Amino acid sequence: MMKILVVDDDPNILELVSIQLTQAGYTVERASNGFEALDLLEVGDPDLAVVDVMMPGMDGCTLTRQI
Repeated sequence: MMKILVVDDDPNILELVSIQLTQAGYTVERASNGFEALDLLEVGDPDLAVVDVMMPGMDGCTLTRQI
C-alpha cells in the first residue's frame, strides 16, 4: 500500500486531505509543519508528499528542497 505524507499547518485541511486519502486506500502520515515532516522522514520513506506551500517556520518550498 502506498504511503503519503501530508503536511499542512491548518488542522482542518490536514484532517480533510488525510480522510480523503485514507478512504481512497492510502496509508497517511501527517505533519503540521516542515520540521515535523523532516522528523517523520527520518524514520520512514513515503511514496509521495502533499505539502502546503505557505506555512510558518519552514515553507513548503524549503521543505521540498530539504527532502
